[in-house]
Amino acid sequence: MRKTMIDQTVNCYLQTLFPAIMGSEVSKEKMDMALEDLRQSLDLLEEKFLQDKLFLISNKISLADVLAVVEVMQPLAVALDVLEGRPKLSAWRDRVKKELGEKLFEEAHERIGDSKGLQQKMQNNSTLERLKPKYEKLFR
Repeated sequence: MRKTMIDQTVNCYLQTLFPAIMGSEVSKEKMDMALEDLRQSLDLLEEKFLQDKLFLISNKISLADVLAVVEVMQPLAVALDVLEGRPKLSAWRDRVKKELGEKLFEEAHERIGDSKGLQQKMQNNSTLERLKPKYEKLFR
């Protein structure tokens, strides 16, 4: 189950975040598939892990919560709030944010909201420029 969730999350990032960073586009079909995979991962997170607890493992924050919240925050880089319409997961994220400290949480995720700046920075990265043709071949 864990491997499936990780695979789906990685697939979504490859098809949503990398295009934004690299300045390329992904077909609607591939984007829809990636978003469906992400939706399934979020359902799993909510139904199998969070259930009726305050946090993923118990009613106390754990490393699992910290790692998972980082994953659900990443799509914000492409202005995709994956917790929209998910009040249970949104409340969980807010509890994690409060436990970690709001200032620290905001600082840690500050650059995620700056996808344009990240895109410009990455486009000037020679390693990524060499990978771009391979990436585009995979996802077009």
